[in-house]
Amino acid sequence: MAGSEIGDGLPKQPLIDFDHYRQHSLSESDRAWREVRKACPVAWTEANGGHWVISSYQAVASAFKDWETFSSARTDPEVSSLSVGNLKIPPLYPEELDPPEWHPLRRILSELLSPGAVQRLQPRITHWVTHYIDQVIESGRCDMTEDIACPIPAAVSLELLGFPQSDWERMSNAFHGTGSYDRSTPEFAQALADVAWVGARVREELSERVREPRDDAMSFIVSHDVDGHQIARTDAEAVVLLVIGGGVDTTTSLTSSALVYLGRHPELRAPLLDDPTILDSGTEEFLRMYPPARTHARIAVRDIELGGCHISAGDRVLLSEVSACHDERAFPDADRFIIDRFPNRHVAFGLGIHRCPGSHLARAQFKEIMRQVLQRMPDYRVDQQQIVEYPNWSSIGGWAKIPATFSPGGRLLGTG
Repeated sequence: MAGSEIGDGLPKQPLIDFDHYRQHSLSESDRAWREVRKACPVAWTEANGGHWVISSYQAVASAFKDWETFSSARTDPEVSSLSVGNLKIPPLYPEELDPPEWHPLRRILSELLSPGAVQRLQPRITHWVTHYIDQVIESGRCDMTEDIACPIPAAVSLELLGFPQSDWERMSNAFHGTGSYDRSTPEFAQALADVAWVGARVREELSERVREPRDDAMSFIVSHDVDGHQIARTDAEAVVLLVIGGGVDTTTSLTSSALVYLGRHPELRAPLLDDPTILDSGTEEFLRMYPPARTHARIAVRDIELGGCHISAGDRVLLSEVSACHDERAFPDADRFIIDRFPNRHVAFGLGIHRCPGSHLARAQFKEIMRQVLQRMPDYRVDQQQIVEYPNWSSIGGWAKIPATFSPGGRLLGTG
């Protein structure tokens, strides 16, 4: 098989039988990564065309930081034409760019999603959390994914970008559906079709912003200067798609996992609500336990030794955030949730130049959802027999359905 030998013709070693798409539950995925991490933290698998599996904290952190060796750009002809079903997936910039092209596009997101910008956005975050909890608070029952974890991040991100509210539900369901439905189902096919529709809507809205700029993020993006010229329209589209894809279902993944965990461990609710410092440390521990993105792919562009293994230029590499975050050598008692864990140098948002630019927004949304759920629905009970996991935990995981009941309460924003 191409790529299964090093430059001198010797087989790549150590060789493992591992396919990260093979596990279909959180417990299966965590167990599989634990076995790989303990056996060989850097190893070659022939699965999916052959690639290196990087699973230890030290090796994952090192590779994330070394962008000059482990490229994020789609330089491989096969990788540059990624597709799911009949949908061709365009590159997402700047996530899939390296310097120097990476710099000007990353600056757009760094300004748009800076700590100061997120702080200014906090009233809108609070508003949408309050609004969506208001929709269910009087009934005493809800689906915590469908009614809370999914629509809130979508509302915040899509309002920031400037999409009309009539688009929000379909856009949110498109990205959520590709993760929460099995690929063989009609629902998944519909989600894919809706992802293509999202791309068309991005192009339409950006064309409108060129004609009539507004006070929104899409206008900011499409009018941005790149090397003395207005940003290329295709680059603007890629940046907007990255904000949507990164902002809609990744926070949903984290939030749904935390809500299920607190459903099983109600004794942790009061400390999180009563002490802001505990909410801060608890947020980091939830990120460590349930990183929104569980894996990322890279291409080695030059030979390197990592973890005692020779990785050749052109080799594909899979970095596992979730495995790194559960490495006992970096996190004592790593499989246990420790609400005040310190230090907690997790890699849930990656490291290096490609560290998630939306990390500040993700934290702000997550904390506000936790605060209001625990304050307004303190006795919520999850129906553990009816919850539904994502069908695959390879790159992103979460809970597709979380039926819950609670003591009814009152709206805070009225009935309008």
